[in-house]
Amino acid sequence: MTTVRLKPGSVLPVYAGHPWIFAQAIQKVDGAPAPGDEVRVVDPEGKALGRGFFSPKSAIPVRLVIRKDEPVDEKLLVQHVEDAAALRRAVGLPNAAHTGYRLVNSEGDALPGLVVDVFGDVARMQVGTAGMRRRLDVLVGAVARVSGARTVVEIAIDREADEGFKVPFSVLRGPDVEALRFLDRGLPMEIPAELTQKTGYYFDQRNHRAWVEAHAAGLDVLDAYAYVGAFGHAAARGGARSVLSIDSSAAAVRVGADHAHRFGTAARHAFLREDVKLSLERLGKEGARYGMVVLDPPKLAKSARDLDNARKAYRRLNARGIALVEPGGFLVTCSCSSAMRTDDFLRTVAIGAADARRELALLHVGEQAEDHPTPAGFEQGRYLTVAMYRVRP
Repeated sequence: MTTVRLKPGSVLPVYAGHPWIFAQAIQKVDGAPAPGDEVRVVDPEGKALGRGFFSPKSAIPVRLVIRKDEPVDEKLLVQHVEDAAALRRAVGLPNAAHTGYRLVNSEGDALPGLVVDVFGDVARMQVGTAGMRRRLDVLVGAVARVSGARTVVEIAIDREADEGFKVPFSVLRGPDVEALRFLDRGLPMEIPAELTQKTGYYFDQRNHRAWVEAHAAGLDVLDAYAYVGAFGHAAARGGARSVLSIDSSAAAVRVGADHAHRFGTAARHAFLREDVKLSLERLGKEGARYGMVVLDPPKLAKSARDLDNARKAYRRLNARGIALVEPGGFLVTCSCSSAMRTDDFLRTVAIGAADARRELALLHVGEQAEDHPTPAGFEQGRYLTVAMYRVRP
């Protein structure tokens, strides 16, 4: 068993619940562990802090799996998958209205590097660390058993630079499927497998879609960076007078429009394939106004090094979006950049509002849904910020 000893002054974050051991926090590695090997982490005095898997090429060489000095064996990993399923049951997932949900959320379920989303009888796994990859077979079996999935697939991922592997999409168990079919808040979704982003769908926004639905009655709604229009479908079901969902992906727009026809809302819910930045600029020049604007862009800051550029981008985006909200209307704006903390994002939105010469009243701030848990001391895990505002008359 290789021991990883931390430097003085580097223990408190780990003690407080942070699951990552950064390279600069390591004083000494006693041994030569291979990628994915189990290692024991100790403080400068040799007191055990836990055990995890080693990734020698990564800026995060160790991700803790257990905070005890006990083996990280197959039994423990299976127990963590079972615990993850028990947590979902405790928050009411799955149920008659939600047959799509996140089963495993990496560090939040003490399975660092493993993300599993369930879509009815299909489980899609993203395996992002050497430690999890070496133990893939036992994880697949546990996931299939606790979820009841007939098909388990692994989505393609390239971690060559920091974990030493690159894998294609593959079916690990059961028959292949052409589409993911599941219920999202009672809406029957069907997404072609080749279209899906990341593990397939944004379950993390479930609660915020409910907020949009509850506040959309009678409003004209703009849904920007729509993907397949989940926010727009929520607004339409909530009684919006009109909805315009915009995305740059032709395939996503086509699937979203098909769903609107299936839901019987196509007369009120239009889809447009266009770059959102161009759309917002054009709509502003045309004098368009909406009772609600939803902005859900992709990640704009992958790390702290990107924050300056991300602030500028979020500021411009929100200024343009706020300018389209009619007096007394709502703005729902999102950041999925974990490097941008909530206060920083809210400040940036406020500056964007000033640029647009509008005033905002903050109504609510949300994070990812309950099936995306994080360790209490792990700020990087709280990546999603969603702010709901009223634009003052």
